[in-house]
Amino acid sequence: MDFSFSKKHQEVYEVVGALGREKFAKRAQQYEAATGSPVENMKDLFDAGVAGASLREDIGGLGGGALGTDPLVSLLVVEQTARYCLSTAQCIHIHYNASHRVDQIGTPEQRERLIRPIIEKGVWLNSTGSEPGRTARGLYNLQTTAEKVDGGWVLNGVKNYATLADIVHYNTLSTIIKDVPPPDGHISFAIPQGAPGLTIEKGSWNPLGMRGAFSPVLVLKDLFVEDKNVLGGPGESAKGKWQAKSHLSFAAQYIGGSEGVFDILKDYLPKRGTAGDSYTQLRMGQIRIAIDSARWLVYRAAWLWPKDVAAAELFSMNAKYQALGAAVKTIELASQIAGSSALDADSALSRFIRDLRYQTLHENTDKTAATVGKYHLGQSYDVTSRL
Repeated sequence: MDFSFSKKHQEVYEVVGALGREKFAKRAQQYEAATGSPVENMKDLFDAGVAGASLREDIGGLGGGALGTDPLVSLLVVEQTARYCLSTAQCIHIHYNASHRVDQIGTPEQRERLIRPIIEKGVWLNSTGSEPGRTARGLYNLQTTAEKVDGGWVLNGVKNYATLADIVHYNTLSTIIKDVPPPDGHISFAIPQGAPGLTIEKGSWNPLGMRGAFSPVLVLKDLFVEDKNVLGGPGESAKGKWQAKSHLSFAAQYIGGSEGVFDILKDYLPKRGTAGDSYTQLRMGQIRIAIDSARWLVYRAAWLWPKDVAAAELFSMNAKYQALGAAVKTIELASQIAGSSALDADSALSRFIRDLRYQTLHENTDKTAATVGKYHLGQSYDVTSRL
């Protein structure tokens, strides 16, 4: 098994890395203070030719995404972006997963209307499944409803964590068909930006970390959606296990963010005068080993997807678990050896620590590990379990 980068992988890794060093890192503080998506960074990714990294090559993409011919290529964009700006990495991650899904399940007309403009015009898609209280109710027990009417559907409800909602050309989101229980009643739609009845709740994004990944609350009030904007059939998300197809992209963020912390420490600790301290050396080695160990699990999981989807779904949970653990370990050990003098509220290290810790709260590592354990004990398991 050879995990050496192909020429395409190396080019993507270097191009996005250069963007990160020269542009994303310099803008990160301003995006943390602003209210809105990182528009300039997203445009830079389009100009670099990676906006369609998770799309099929026959439409101008790079073949990435879980079901693509080259899943690693889009993960490298996410990882390298996260190394310099975790908020932007979350935005491109959301776009990649949303556009990959439409590319895989959409009709030919939807692919032309929703996907081709990504390649040609630099527009964006998002995907919002979350809504207030969903964690307690379960993944598919949604309260946002869709009711069938002539020519389309009427949607009512509230969605949260709608990343990129202010700049996408279509918001894609999930609802439950009125009076049809989940998962069969679970259904998704593509809603054009500015559609009557879809509003962004002002002041609804004010988190501790990931502030630049603008993810506000959306309010749907008697929102009419045409039949042509239904994505897949009822229950398609559950049947396709689409939640499991984002595991590695989250893991890539954890790895990239951890790498960003390591970069800061390499520069800062010699200046602090503690590079010769054995305790500092120990902690730096522990961080390095944790990141590298998680990275190779992620790369192996990416290698598995085109070969065995069921095995890849499960192994991606292993990789995500280790990447999250590496991120949490990195935060703790970095704080110990950098010391309080490096943790001014406006410092890059403080921002990385806030962002990385906030982002890792997307997952319940105990549930992830228990899911893997269920498989090995011959019990029923669900690879879409996260929270």
